[in-house]
Amino acid sequence: MRICIFCFAAYIVVSLVSLQVEISSKRKELTQVQQLVEEQRLANKETERLLNLGDDRAYLSRIARDKLDMGNSDERVFRDASGS
Repeated sequence: MRICIFCFAAYIVVSLVSLQVEISSKRKELTQVQQLVEEQRLANKETERLLNLGDDRAYLSRIARDKLDMGNSDERVFRDASGS
């Protein structure tokens, strides 16, 4: 009978240690996921800011001029032909 009680107690101790290791692992995983959530929240905030800028005509004009080489119809654009 004592052997059965000792084996059961040993099983309980091993189970508790195993659960503590698993809890520690899950806490680390939770910390990593929380960090990813914070990074995604910041990325979403930046995307929202860019979407709000999309309604700004001056911003759209600057993007068209800088990235698409577009200009206004009444505008003259002079380019430096010397390459410098």
